[in-house]
Amino acid sequence: MTASDFDTGAPRRILLATDLSARGDRALERAIDLSQRSGAALLILHVYEEFDEASLTYGTRALPSWQRPVDAFTIMKQRIRNALRAEVGDAIEQAVILIEQGDAAEVIERVATEHQVDLVITGIAREGPFATRPVVLGKTVEQLLRRLPLPILVVRNRPRDAYRHVVVATDFSRFSAHALQMALRFFPDQPLYLLHAFDVPYASQVEGTARHAAQLRDERAGDMSAFLQSVFLPPQDQGRLVPIIEPGRPQQIVREYVQLHDADLVVIGTQGRGTLMEALIGSTAKSILATLPCDALIVRGPPT
Repeated sequence: MTASDFDTGAPRRILLATDLSARGDRALERAIDLSQRSGAALLILHVYEEFDEASLTYGTRALPSWQRPVDAFTIMKQRIRNALRAEVGDAIEQAVILIEQGDAAEVIERVATEHQVDLVITGIAREGPFATRPVVLGKTVEQLLRRLPLPILVVRNRPRDAYRHVVVATDFSRFSAHALQMALRFFPDQPLYLLHAFDVPYASQVEGTARHAAQLRDERAGDMSAFLQSVFLPPQDQGRLVPIIEPGRPQQIVREYVQLHDADLVVIGTQGRGTLMEALIGSTAKSILATLPCDALIVRGPPT
């Protein structure tokens, strides 16, 4: 990638897509924190499938039609604003609240395009009644990954502070190069830990496995160096990268690194094509996301 391909600067417009569930308050808090730190405009979007005016009750009954407010959407928007204010206080007054009807992925795509959004934020998918763990990528997020050429921040944990320990998972592809550049853009002040994990083939059958792994590590170190030389990096950013190369299954290494070092964000580049999950984000990325104990920034692209 060249300098002309690199869009510098923090996001200017952030879109929070929320279902107003109790778990969604984590994504709300993170969206407000990021918008305040970056100075980005914040849009909060709630998409519903059907709108029932009868639900806008006063006391125990709905008002007769001749006494109802003309704009029922204003009532719903104010109720949502009041609920959000209860969560985060006056910070909500700086946000634009949008209420739309229709298919969630289609509406989010349209709103993101119309408002020239740079980042979409959402919470993790709801848990099913028999789920043993939360489903990280729900149907809407999977559809957005196919449709939106925008990074999507999936918030799992309640924010404690700004992201302090950001890991960029890389396989040296152009997709991970694009993800690295996006991470440099969104997080301009902190170091970024560039993590590459590699399988050691036939580890149980090779004598001197440790020596074999060390040889492979040296080879991958050369690949890492070539990768970084192929990516445009502004001079001020070159010193912020901390390369890490470890033998092992990528999904296991990423998870263990996050747990051991208390990392709070992993950035993953995806291809973003196809209809199957494996074609959509790659089987390795899928496995990482399924077990990741922290937030994830999923970067689709780069554009062709």
